[in-house]
Amino acid sequence: MANRLGNFITATGGLFLSGKFDQMMQNVEPFSAVASAFNNYCDILTKDDETNRALLVASKLRKALGSDLYYLIQLIPNLSQLVHEHPTDTPRKQNDCVDAQQRLQYLFCQFVEVISSCLEGNVTLFLDDLQWADLASLSLIGQLLKTSLFRQDSKHIFFLGTCRDDEINGDHSFWKMIDGVRAFGFKTTLVKLDCMDKDTVFQVVSKVLHLSPRLVGSLSDIVFHKTKGNPLFVSKMLLSLNREGLLSLSLVRHRWEWDVEKIQSRKLPDDVALFFVHRINNLSVDVKIALAALSCFGTSADGEVIQAIESDLNLNLIEPLNIAVTEGLLNKVDGRYCFCHDRIHEATYSMIEEEDRCLHHMNYAAAQLNLGGPSAVQDAEHYSQIANCNLIAGKRAMDMSDFSLAFSFFDHAITFLRKKHWQELYDLSLELFNLAAKCALAIKDLTSLTLICDGVLMNARSSEDALHISFIIMSALTYSMISESVDYGFQVLSEQLGVVIPHSYSQEDTLKLITQTQSILDAIDEATLLHYQEVTDVKKLMAMKFLAKLESSLVQIKPDLVPFVTLKIVELTIEHGLSSVSAIGFAYFGGMIAELGDIRGGYRYTRLAKALVDKNPTTEIAGEVIIQTAEILAYMEPLQAVNEYRIPGQATAMASGDVHTACMNKMLSTVPLLWSGAVLSEVRYALIDAGRFSEEHDHRTSLYYIKIFCQTISRLVGEECQAMSDDQLTRHVIENKNPRQLVIVYFHELFLSLVLNTQDDIKLSAEKFLEFKTPSWHLLASNAAHDFIGGLASFRIYRETRDPLWAQRGEQFKQRINTWEDQGSLWNFENKSFLLDAEKSYSNGNMELARVSYENAISSARQHKFIHEEALAYELAAKFYLNMGNKSTAFEYFTNAYGKYLEWGAFAKGKALFTYIQETFRFESTSSAPNAAGASNDFQILTPLRGDLRHCSFN
Repeated sequence: MANRLGNFITATGGLFLSGKFDQMMQNVEPFSAVASAFNNYCDILTKDDETNRALLVASKLRKALGSDLYYLIQLIPNLSQLVHEHPTDTPRKQNDCVDAQQRLQYLFCQFVEVISSCLEGNVTLFLDDLQWADLASLSLIGQLLKTSLFRQDSKHIFFLGTCRDDEINGDHSFWKMIDGVRAFGFKTTLVKLDCMDKDTVFQVVSKVLHLSPRLVGSLSDIVFHKTKGNPLFVSKMLLSLNREGLLSLSLVRHRWEWDVEKIQSRKLPDDVALFFVHRINNLSVDVKIALAALSCFGTSADGEVIQAIESDLNLNLIEPLNIAVTEGLLNKVDGRYCFCHDRIHEATYSMIEEEDRCLHHMNYAAAQLNLGGPSAVQDAEHYSQIANCNLIAGKRAMDMSDFSLAFSFFDHAITFLRKKHWQELYDLSLELFNLAAKCALAIKDLTSLTLICDGVLMNARSSEDALHISFIIMSALTYSMISESVDYGFQVLSEQLGVVIPHSYSQEDTLKLITQTQSILDAIDEATLLHYQEVTDVKKLMAMKFLAKLESSLVQIKPDLVPFVTLKIVELTIEHGLSSVSAIGFAYFGGMIAELGDIRGGYRYTRLAKALVDKNPTTEIAGEVIIQTAEILAYMEPLQAVNEYRIPGQATAMASGDVHTACMNKMLSTVPLLWSGAVLSEVRYALIDAGRFSEEHDHRTSLYYIKIFCQTISRLVGEECQAMSDDQLTRHVIENKNPRQLVIVYFHELFLSLVLNTQDDIKLSAEKFLEFKTPSWHLLASNAAHDFIGGLASFRIYRETRDPLWAQRGEQFKQRINTWEDQGSLWNFENKSFLLDAEKSYSNGNMELARVSYENAISSARQHKFIHEEALAYELAAKFYLNMGNKSTAFEYFTNAYGKYLEWGAFAKGKALFTYIQETFRFESTSSAPNAAGASNDFQILTPLRGDLRHCSFN
């Protein structure tokens, strides 16, 4: 059935890939079925001389994945032939990624997307025997399906899987994967294939023998009774009857004949497995031994491997296996021996006595030593050798990003270690425990992690040997106990690494330290820093890793300590050399310098951080460096271009398995679109896409921010939305331990109050916003929007209340905008500076300066493509002219603002403004209009706008 579907898909321009899971391989070789399917495709594509598809796919893969192709080639060897790159051609990267399994899933999804883009149809993946699928493969399948669903611009993937329902219970990981993709809207259909009923068996026998059902009734009855309608059993039983002469072709009668009495008297097993056991038992001893050897490798094995075993163990295997091929038990394809069906493999393996299986595995399959277990070891020297074999296998599993399987290998290796192994095999023990701990952390097995870490801490011969375990403990704590993680990190830094971070410092002393560090760095040119010596002191290197890990945690819970951690990373880099995390220190340092008013100086260090990452592709931190660099870039380059710069950050972070940073990059590449003047419908689409990505990875922090922006857009467009209550806000803040989220919420309330002219809410929203807006040591891109809107709100509140405190606040906001205009991008800040000048002058009664500033703000916003700020400038100018008694100009500017709001896509705002224009400029008829020159024209301008409004949707 699957093969027929495959033929149809291929004929319609699609791609049909197939693979099969192996019971014996599920704990030995991760991704075996999935990798096999794509490996075969690469082989076919490489040999395709008729089209240029291979060249196209190879080109797109190199462009999309670059050097990260190395990791896919580890899993899909034939890919190296397609892209003409051998694993040894690419220097092996250090295992520095955040989550290698997430990295591999991302790379695989990119691989499938490239393949899809080169096809006319969709990709279909068929995998058989899912009951034996490993966890890593099921996770990958789920990720492929969800990614296909969420990427609106890519073709979807169709997945077809088969399994034995009697071997997959409700707790099987397969069902968890299915439930996971269903939760994201992926449609699934379950089809249950039962055994054939009696009538169907009659039809099958009739067609096979080319006789009418009436003539085959007696034989069909026997076949159905014995096989219970099992399709495999039916076919094999007919072949067996033919082979034994009980079903034969009569040359005289030109038809098939059988002897019912002999067949009925023949004792045939009623179970398909027993049937095959019966078949195999009738074979020679040599054939049975050969089949037993083959069964230890799973459902198939390469002929060269069998020949090697035949030679090493002096056994006769090849010739007996060829006999099994002629008996219909095996297939031989491209030199590989394969059981015709997994039921035949199971029957063969079941014939090996339980107590003998361990010796068979020891003798036949080095990769399966663990199935034998320690009890199979007959020589004491073999214990350490087997542990080393597991160590190698575990490292290979880590290369393929299957940390669950890798942990299994390391755990088995530890069980093969004898007593006193810490004394006699210290280096091997330390390496095994360190790697096992890293894998336990990756698979979130915190119980095993605790035991492993205790073992190292109790037996480590030096504090240096315990550092890697300490770093893993710190990383584990960040998942659920971020405060404890920070405390533990500081403890290790001070007690084991001799690095003390002050926990309290005056602002003056902090500024002094920053200035001193900047003076030292200013004396070193960028070229020297880029080619600085590498750190060689292991303790200093580990100190920098601990400090870099602390950065992101401290930003959330103890931002006052961030400067000291940042300065210490920079200090250690200058004194001892560059490390893989030095770029993080320079990125954060640039943010501090920029926040203190030296944007160009800060920009220099963020550029340096990016250059370090480009020079040494330490992908573990590359995504975070892009985030920090873009924060400053938003002050130096046109905002519209900065959004494009952020986009690769998602891919860079995912390439290292850093889901957190990928989600933050995705979010930060979309939410600034609202402030860059993009049409709201485009912003909404981008936010939905980012929200799906965050939801897909269950990243609540970015989802929370995205929801806030979506609510704002819904209010501007005029759609109903469910705003977050105060209780929801409080719960989110507690869960995320990030009070900054409240700042964003209250800022958006202030923004909407200002734009939608909900006058009663402006002062309350501004007060809440200022209450939670705490000083930061890092300049963030969002500060520009916060200070611009905060300044406009402050001057407006001052005009209404004449409270000098609000005038002072407005002036503070304006001064920061002016600083950014002077040192940064004129494109981003000129119009904002003009509009704040206008509002300040209007509030202070300097009407002529206000008028000039309003006109400049409108012109600058238009020139720099900030359509939303052009609309706002028109509206504020219109109110100014209306207050000055210039109704003609006020009307013109209101109508211009209305048009710009509609162009932006803020239909709710446009509708409200239209109503305001109608109520403010009332004319009963054109004949009664004032004689003033502009009055009649005013009415005529408004009339067509009413028509425009009717064609707009506000729902």
